[in-house]
Amino acid sequence: MSFRNVIEGTGLTIEACADVLGVDRELFQQWSDGQKEIPPAYAVLLAAILGVRSEILLAKSREGSVNAGNAGPAAIWFKFRGSSFHDADRETILLMRRLGHNANQLEKAVRGGTNRTWEILFEEVRKGIDYQAAPQEQGREAARVFSELTQFGQGGTGCSEILRDSLRSRGILLIESPIYKSRIEGCSFYVGEGTSQRPCLFVNNYTTTWFRRNLVIMHELGHAIFDQTNGGEIDVAEDEATDQTLRISVSELRAQTFAKETLLSKSILLPTLNRNRMKAASLTPIQLATLISETGIEQRTIVEIMLERGMIDNVLADTYLAYDVWGILKSLTDHALSTREYINKIGKKAAAAWTNKRFTTTSARRLLLPVPYVKAVLDAVRGLSISTGRACELLMIDQYTFSERYPEMELAE
Repeated sequence: MSFRNVIEGTGLTIEACADVLGVDRELFQQWSDGQKEIPPAYAVLLAAILGVRSEILLAKSREGSVNAGNAGPAAIWFKFRGSSFHDADRETILLMRRLGHNANQLEKAVRGGTNRTWEILFEEVRKGIDYQAAPQEQGREAARVFSELTQFGQGGTGCSEILRDSLRSRGILLIESPIYKSRIEGCSFYVGEGTSQRPCLFVNNYTTTWFRRNLVIMHELGHAIFDQTNGGEIDVAEDEATDQTLRISVSELRAQTFAKETLLSKSILLPTLNRNRMKAASLTPIQLATLISETGIEQRTIVEIMLERGMIDNVLADTYLAYDVWGILKSLTDHALSTREYINKIGKKAAAAWTNKRFTTTSARRLLLPVPYVKAVLDAVRGLSISTGRACELLMIDQYTFSERYPEMELAE
């Protein structure tokens, strides 16, 4: 299979791949047609984001392609077949896979390797699962083991405030970034090659709340634990009316149960209710807002969990879902504030440090990079772990933009 066939098998265009890489389209066309050899560095990058081995892209002849395995597109791209996804979705995943690859490369450069403590955690969670049981039961048991090993929910308190740092401390790549004009809510895939692969979780934070993203993060983590061999999982935003009919696969039910049970198990929900002298069957709007604030879980999911556990009935669930709690919630936690409201609270001067300094420029589809990632790249330059040229590649910007955005950084190689 030729380089061109690999790309076309993903549902992407030659132009889209060139734009994501920041390569001249004509040059990229020559690579795909075999008129020019792909530089090894680009072959490694392309292989990583397309999900194939680099030797397949470097194969110059039919015999070379056969010897390279004659492989087709990676499994994740088959999930984009059909009318549910658009070019923007496919191109976004291509960018996400590039960002995941970059984050992995950055850590290897800084640490001389990668943190792999997640492997022990995942193995312990999988070990106690009865795969013949119902997917919901698998998810509950996985959540119980995971929570015990990570001490999530210890003391009857929610783990939403600590989950991001906790996952990253175990070597799990976690990226939250806005993607526009896409129904993709989150995805999970592995980056790296062979035995050096590691999980990468992506969450779309465009027009979504921090409370919703907590659930999406844990949902994608559930996929990472159990569905590594599937080539990656993609989750889209669903209408409330179709939610229950769409989430019917074993992997989806297991991942969603895992997320709910990890974030709001009975050992978290009941103590939170008792601590605030609240009863599930008689919550006021203020009390529901307090429950959302203390657990870090969105209103809809809290109501779903209480309904599933028989703590409330359908009539009461509809009543709680109709509560307008957002105004109350903003007085309880900054997590409920919009970006503009948060900037007004901390001051424009404090926010200016990162304003308009995180957009990529070398790809046609711009991406807003997460603050922790940008800070890590700049720290690596200061620590002399990477050059400014390499920093530009990781940030997906040109040297002029780097100099303009970060004048305090030395540009000398």
